[in-house]
Amino acid sequence: MTSSNGRQVHLYRLMVARTVGLFAVTSFGINTAHSHDLMRPELNAWFKSLKNKAGEPCCDGGDGQYAEAEWDTAKNGYRVLLKNPQRPSERGQWFDVPNSVVLNGQNLSGRAMVWWWPSYADGRMTPLWRCFIPGPEG
Repeated sequence: MTSSNGRQVHLYRLMVARTVGLFAVTSFGINTAHSHDLMRPELNAWFKSLKNKAGEPCCDGGDGQYAEAEWDTAKNGYRVLLKNPQRPSERGQWFDVPNSVVLNGQNLSGRAMVWWWPSYADGRMTPLWRCFIPGPEG
């Protein structure tokens, strides 16, 4: 014989378990959204070895992404086109890349890449930079 209170506890536990499971699956999906090149697993060790000028690792579980980048001759530095993750249907915005995160070594991936995450203040997105590596043309 089960009391009404016992069923409520069981239902509560079931809801918590499902919520935790959904969170884990969602987090896993987000964490791998910008993974390393799956067609070139031999580059995984190289990706993991990359560090910015402060010695901080670029790669944190595969969060780098290929980037549209260009050299800005007026500012003597790189710019990248980034899209606001909260507004994926909008066009991207160009941002200047701080020199402190530019990697000067050989780019084995063959394309410009950026490691960043968005910060939001006053309704605007600004990038928090980890690393940037120019493509072979840069």
